[in-house]
Amino acid sequence: MAKIDLSPLPWNTQGFDERETVEIDNDKFNVYRYGNKGVLFFCIHGAGYTGLSFAQFAENIKGKIECQIVAPDLRGHGRTECEQPLDFSKDRIVKDLYAIYVKLYPDETSRPHAFVIGHSMGGAMAIRLCREKLISNVLSLIVIDVVEGTALSSLANMPQVLRRRPKNFKTLEEAIHWATTASDTLCRLPGARQSVPSQLRKNEQTGLYEWICDLAKTQPFWVSWFTGISHEFLECSQGKVLIIGHVDSMDSELIRAEMEGKYQNVIVPDAGHAIHENDVEAVTNVIQSIYQRFEVLIKKNLKIHL
Repeated sequence: MAKIDLSPLPWNTQGFDERETVEIDNDKFNVYRYGNKGVLFFCIHGAGYTGLSFAQFAENIKGKIECQIVAPDLRGHGRTECEQPLDFSKDRIVKDLYAIYVKLYPDETSRPHAFVIGHSMGGAMAIRLCREKLISNVLSLIVIDVVEGTALSSLANMPQVLRRRPKNFKTLEEAIHWATTASDTLCRLPGARQSVPSQLRKNEQTGLYEWICDLAKTQPFWVSWFTGISHEFLECSQGKVLIIGHVDSMDSELIRAEMEGKYQNVIVPDAGHAIHENDVEAVTNVIQSIYQRFEVLIKKNLKIHL
């Protein structure tokens, strides 16, 4: 039986061709980018992940749509360096994301049409960005595997989940192996070889690889991240898509709203929590179909106010 390759891959193996440092006050945000033409996919990762969790999606979508892709590392994550790395409040993160967007697209008159995509905690941030219309020309909001009811009810189990999570690894290969076998945070190959190393840093004293983001330190913010997001999601005037792993995740407010045609619900089974990494084809197909609805607007650069 052939040995499975668990060696880490460079950040630009799939999806991205530029890594930019965006300075805001005294903070330095690491932003992964691809392209400078076409529709913008503004991608927001979940807690503990990095912008590279969107590398597989970026690789897939850029081959099908003329686009530009932006995927920042949030404060306290990845290669981003902030004076207050443990301020994970929703207001703070949303302000960070808006500031990054304005830095990258300073000219209001030439900002591209955009799709805002958020995974898990990043989905909650994406909802707030769209509800407050902080990102210009948003055609669609795509939220991946986060629903208020199930998110809040699952928080009671999170300390137990974190106790099962190793605090360190001897090698990056060991970390990648763990990520591809862990039931709680499954990340499939080949994506894990590129994204998992970006979540770790080597402790020079011990020689061990440790998590950059200690998820236990985000606990004070968990409830505030998710409270009210179903209502906020439905209040967004832009096109709305919810991608989840199974129908049991939906709460009554979302079920009723879907029946009324207020948003599109997509079920992608057997892909774990990181659906956009583990079933990239399914997520790409959903987003490509949404893009096709707006293609004439995008190509003629016609702006509409949603």
